[in-house]
Amino acid sequence: MKKKVLITDRFAQDSFLFLQQQGNLEVVRADNPQHLPLEHLVSANALIIRSRTRIDEELLKKARQLQVIITGTSGFDHIDLDATQKWGVTVMHTPTANIESASQLTWALVLSCVNKLVPAYKMIKAGEWNRDQLTGMELAGRTYGIVGLGRIGSRVAEIAQAFRMNVVAFDPYQEDEVFERLNIPRLSYEEVLKTADVVSFHVPKTLETDNMLNRSHFEYIHRGIVLINTSRGSVINEADLCEAIEKGWVKAAGLDVFEKEPLPRTSKLLNLNQVVLTPHIGATTEDAFYKASQIAANKLMGFFIDGSTSDTLPPRVPWYGAAPFKGE
Repeated sequence: MKKKVLITDRFAQDSFLFLQQQGNLEVVRADNPQHLPLEHLVSANALIIRSRTRIDEELLKKARQLQVIITGTSGFDHIDLDATQKWGVTVMHTPTANIESASQLTWALVLSCVNKLVPAYKMIKAGEWNRDQLTGMELAGRTYGIVGLGRIGSRVAEIAQAFRMNVVAFDPYQEDEVFERLNIPRLSYEEVLKTADVVSFHVPKTLETDNMLNRSHFEYIHRGIVLINTSRGSVINEADLCEAIEKGWVKAAGLDVFEKEPLPRTSKLLNLNQVVLTPHIGATTEDAFYKASQIAANKLMGFFIDGSTSDTLPPRVPWYGAAPFKGE
C-alpha cells in the first residue's frame, strides 16, 4: 500500500518530482499551509512542512495515520514536540540546509552596522553628501563574541577569523574539542558580553534562551557593542534593547528576527537609525530552499524504506527544555 505524503508549504519542484517518481508514495500538495485540507490530513502518513504550518495536539488528533513529520527548517518552535511524542510521531528537521545562508546574512548585518550602510544609502537617495556622519569602524583586531557555537555559530566564527578578528564564544553544551578545533577561547556568557565589540546570537528558541539578553545585561555590557540576532526574536528583549541604544550603550543592532512577526508598525525599533532590520530572511536563498527540500525528501525516503532517522526532534542537547538561563 502506498504511503500518503502531504506537503503543506513551499517545496522545490525538483524534490517534488523526485518524490512523485517513487512507486511507494502518493504525494499531495496543500494550497494553504495554515489550513490543511481535512480529507488529506486524516489519511496522511507523512507531513513535509515549513514554519507556516503549526503542529499542535488538535492537528495530531485529526491525523491519526501520521507517522512522521519533516520540517524543512532549522528552527522548530512551530511544532509542539510534547504533543508529537505523546502521539508517537517521529519528527525531523533540516538544520544543515541554511548554514551558509544564515551565516551570510549574519555578516551582511554586521557589515551594514559597522559601515552604516543603511544611513549612507538613505543619504544618497536624499541627494545629500555628508560623510562626516558616516564614520564606521574597522573589524580587524577587534573581538567577535558568539553565543551558541553550533553549525551556524561555528561558520560565523570562521568568517570573523578571516576578518582577522579575535573570536570568543559561549556555549555550555559544546565539548571543549569544538572550541579547540576552531581555536576559540571558551568564555562565560557575561564575559562575552563584557569583552566583545560585536556579539551575534545563534541559539534555538527554548526556555533557557527566552529573554536571554535583557536590561540586567545591558547594565554591564561592553559599551559601544554591536548586537546581531539571526536566531529567534525572543532571545533579545526589544524594549530593553531600544533603551540601551538610546542611552548609547549599544552602538548598533542588526536584527532578522523579532518578538512578534511581522514586526508591528508601532515597534520602537523602526524609529532608531542605529538598527538594521530584515524580515526573517536568514534561510531565504534559492540554495537553502533547494537544499532543505531535497534533504527533507531524502529523510522521508529513508524513513519509509528502512526506518532510518536523522536530526530528530526534540534535539538531544540540553538547550531544549532546560531551566531559564540566569547566568553563572
